[in-house]
Amino acid sequence: MTDWCTIESDPGVFTELVEQMGVKGVQFEEVYSLDSGSMQALGEVHGLIFLFKWQQDLAQQDDRPTASGYEDLFFAKQVITNACATQAILSVLLNSEKVELGEELSNFKGFTKEFDSETKGLAISNSDLVRTAHNSFAP
Repeated sequence: MTDWCTIESDPGVFTELVEQMGVKGVQFEEVYSLDSGSMQALGEVHGLIFLFKWQQDLAQQDDRPTASGYEDLFFAKQVITNACATQAILSVLLNSEKVELGEELSNFKGFTKEFDSETKGLAISNSDLVRTAHNSFAP
């Protein structure tokens, strides 16, 4: 398996990333406020992605309850280093009924539908489409 590079957390990079995966009609924007006026100005919003620096000690203390009863929700455990934004983007896209995913991502969504979250994460890590698009932004 090929390594995954670190990519810039930039809306333009994210927009081009999904276009390379075959997604049509999606654009990413930086959001500076979550107030209703700011959100309405954006138009249709498929999801929000919050990016923050990983802190290992906090992850080990995480005792939040896990949700159940969301079998139709696409959720993949992150098993790839350096691909957190790409994985978050996929979660938003694959959970939106209004996004035109393109043939390959649509097939991926159907293929992984019955997988558990860990197996979905492994499927992402083994996706040539996703890895190639992601790594095209290598510095």
